[in-house]
Amino acid sequence: MPAFRAAGEEVRKEVAQYPGPVSHPIQWASDKQRRAYFAQRHDKGLSPGYTRQSDPMSQRLGPSWAVEASPMRVVVGTRVGYAPYVQADEMQQPMHKATGWRTDKQAVEIVEMSGKIQQIFDRAIRFLFGG
Repeated sequence: MPAFRAAGEEVRKEVAQYPGPVSHPIQWASDKQRRAYFAQRHDKGLSPGYTRQSDPMSQRLGPSWAVEASPMRVVVGTRVGYAPYVQADEMQQPMHKATGWRTDKQAVEIVEMSGKIQQIFDRAIRFLFGG
């Protein structure tokens, strides 16, 4: 049903938005996390600083979000390995929250509150039943 895809696209647009610049100082979840991050960059021969989208470790999270729809369901998702730590409501790390990364749950809530889903399905019902 095209309405499911349209609703999913609205959620995708919300979750795929990049926030503003990183918030400093970085809010690490732990000192162990901070050390592991810098060790990983060092092991890969990278400078300590991360540059969103152009960094060799970037998987370009924003544009990676996609919609998959079937007749009775829609899934908005990404294959980016670190996405849960950036945007999953249950797993978002403090540094990403501080920067303003929108979670999956927030994206759905924004779309629900906007009334767009209701409008999409109202149009679909009118189309199907000639209203």
